Amino acid sequence: MSKLFIICGISFAGKSTLANAIAARFGYAEVDVDETKTHLFGPDIQDQDLSHPDWVRIYAETDTLIERYLRSGQTVIDASRNFRKAERMSARAIADKVKAEVVTIFVDTPAAIAHQRLLENRVTKMRVNLTDEAFEELLQVTEPPTADENPLVFRYGDQFDTWISQNIGGNS
Repeated sequence: MSKLFIICGISFAGKSTLANAIAARFGYAEVDVDETKTHLFGPDIQDQDLSHPDWVRIYAETDTLIERYLRSGQTVIDASRNFRKAERMSARAIADKVKAEVVTIFVDTPAAIAHQRLLENRVTKMRVNLTDEAFEELLQVTEPPTADENPLVFRYGDQFDTWISQNIGGNS
């Protein structure tokens, strides 16, 4: 049975790092709205240059990709959004439609650590930058998963390999 891993948390919490570690260990596919954005609009597009319809298209294309993976029997990881419960419920609806299992993972990192990583990223440019205002806005709108989402929790300081073995290893 295919699975959808929904990895959520604030920006720069470590969602992508955890997703990459899980994907590498088990060979799972990953989707990322930033990759979809680049595919659709090119590598030089800036978030502020995109309209609301552009973002709707980016999310729709990403959702289509998730469904395609799940329908083919593959497990897929989405760690690139899912700040709000409604976003996670939308992803869950895709999985439900194709009878795939859903695993929600909350990456619980203190905001101060995430902000430090944002500042480091401005030097390394390893991923898309956020303005301080955008970072603060995401902090305000992020909704941690609720009990009904039955989330696994990856806490700041947990070791990736150990956590994956204890929480995903038996579930893959």
